[in-house]
Amino acid sequence: MPSFNQFCTYVTIRVGGPVARNRMRRQASVFLISTGVSLMLLTGGAYRWMHREQERLMARQRSLVTETSATSAGQDVTVLSIPKIKLEAAVLESTTKKSLLLAPGHVEKTAWPGDAGNSVIAGHRDTFFRRLNELQNGDEILVTRGHRRFHYFVSSKTIVSPSDLSVTLPAADARLTLITCYPTYYIGPAPKRLIVVATLQQAIPEHAPQRLFAKTSSSLPATP
Repeated sequence: MPSFNQFCTYVTIRVGGPVARNRMRRQASVFLISTGVSLMLLTGGAYRWMHREQERLMARQRSLVTETSATSAGQDVTVLSIPKIKLEAAVLESTTKKSLLLAPGHVEKTAWPGDAGNSVIAGHRDTFFRRLNELQNGDEILVTRGHRRFHYFVSSKTIVSPSDLSVTLPAADARLTLITCYPTYYIGPAPKRLIVVATLQQAIPEHAPQRLFAKTSSSLPATP
């Protein structure tokens, strides 16, 4: 009858032998491949959802343009266009996690684009605002709302902490402030925010309504 030491040696050889090691490697490989495929499917699904929502909003914008201003009042779809970085995207009036997956979001309690004051729009650094850091002073930004198009030109670009709310404060002039997380290719939650400010170069129509959101925020939107 084998001794206890011989039994322990046998178990060690069996568990730590080449067959067991190969089995563990195969199991680990299957797990990693399955996880990778699942992540790819989730990411692909999110991008398809985003593109469908963008197509729906852009179609709505085109249909509203064909209507009279009286019919489309209060229903305008805001479209943000930045020729330099080849961006054109409909903007949602929210900065919730769901909204930012689908579109850049208009920050609560800031002026609407084209209105007097500081209009703030946030977007993800890995989708719509991926190339936002390429903008320089003088670059053109266009905002379309219904039958009106507003021309902005970049006036500054800064990096701030997420707790710096000064970039969202009201302004005496008509400006557009774009926010995204920074650095652009940082792995994990980015520690900073990239702020691009543009000044309106077109006179605001006198009939443009001053519409604001009711909710407030304690920090800049997180746009991973």
